[in-house]
Amino acid sequence: MRNTLSAAALLAALSGPALAQQAGTYAVEGQGADGSRYQGTATLASTGNNTWRVTWQVGGDRAQGVGFLIPEGPLLVVGYVLGNQIGAAAYAVQPDGSLRGTWTQGQGGGIGTEILTPAGGGGAAPRK
Repeated sequence: MRNTLSAAALLAALSGPALAQQAGTYAVEGQGADGSRYQGTATLASTGNNTWRVTWQVGGDRAQGVGFLIPEGPLLVVGYVLGNQIGAAAYAVQPDGSLRGTWTQGQGGGIGTEILTPAGGGGAAPRK
């Protein structure tokens, strides 16, 4: 029993920081399905318990979405709209607070990749 409690406490200590997500501004670096690279910013705002509003600004393009955090991943899943196209993204929450994701958009589909890094370069795991 003691070993079970110790293992559970260790697991909670290791996974706890990664489950938290921080509201704020993130630097965006990504690659589209066609191989083109891009940079920009994203803003995450908490809208409730494990729910988020996400706004991306990449060049002159602005996308807005809503998402939720799946603690078991931890994984942030977001549906978004860019112009007249819809898309979806899934981000694995990293221990340093960055988000590593894949996304798809519009009728053409394809898979892009993206990394969101908390403004200030990361550091300790972000908290809500």
